Amino acid sequence: MKVLLIWLGKMGQFHLQNLLNIEEIEKIYAFDVVEDVFKIKNEKVVYSTKLEDFENLDYDFVDIVAPTKFHYFYLEKFIKLNKNIFVEKPIVANLEELEELDSLIKETWYNKKIWIWFIERFNVVSKFLKQKIQELWKPKLVEIFRYNPGSWRIQDVWVTEDLMIHDIDLINYFLKDSIEMVGKNVDFDNSSVLMKVKNTNILLSANRITQQKIRKIKIYYENLTIVWDLILAKIEFFHKPTEYLTTKWQDLSISYLIEEKVLIKNNQLKEELEEFVYIVKWWDYKLLADYESWKQSIYLLDKILKNV
Repeated sequence: MKVLLIWLGKMGQFHLQNLLNIEEIEKIYAFDVVEDVFKIKNEKVVYSTKLEDFENLDYDFVDIVAPTKFHYFYLEKFIKLNKNIFVEKPIVANLEELEELDSLIKETWYNKKIWIWFIERFNVVSKFLKQKIQELWKPKLVEIFRYNPGSWRIQDVWVTEDLMIHDIDLINYFLKDSIEMVGKNVDFDNSSVLMKVKNTNILLSANRITQQKIRKIKIYYENLTIVWDLILAKIEFFHKPTEYLTTKWQDLSISYLIEEKVLIKNNQLKEELEEFVYIVKWWDYKLLADYESWKQSIYLLDKILKNV
């Protein structure tokens, strides 16, 4: 298979490295306007600072890793060329662009496949927790914390678009239901959002003012609390005791049963790219089943950022 890779910033370099490690990929056409980023030397890779050198060649899909503000420009170009598309999250910058994208897909009779890169769906713990949530049914409360020190690379988007978008998508992925906005406190680098899915309250918190990298999800049931550390790939289960103990020294003491499970960390990006390679190669129908779910993330993002 052949791939056209658009932009080679930090994430673009990660994509390039992983594409080189996928057996089915035999050629990578890599485009960026800055020649200094052409760092990886490999016989499979052909570089150019001119997109026109590549765009009309024969390739199986295009991998768009440009900043979000350029997504629609490239999506429009490659939808009109009727190419399979793998694009970094979020698919477009705002609701207006999303509506234009839907219209474009219909008007051009686009019949290929679009995949939006939401890497946390491929976290080994996400897959485990999704199954656990399905077994236990809907939780009473979900808290998600995603904190990251500020980066010189990301200066043009709010923390909600940069970090929280992953957790908005995870709520869609875990609960598969309509999400209601309840409240928000949104700043450029520090945001908290309260949402509700039927009887489940959801608190999302994201910031770039911290000096500590945190990725945690806490899920609360009547008799069970699950704490998930995405970075360590560790899950803790806190079970409510069947009885409460009292002594003359304490009016109440509670003995919680704690279980711990550490999973083997996986290469999420490589697994997601491999999944798309498989879909392009073997699936007959066009847009993916979760396309509507991915779009819901943009609708929620628009509600969060509206009037900010």
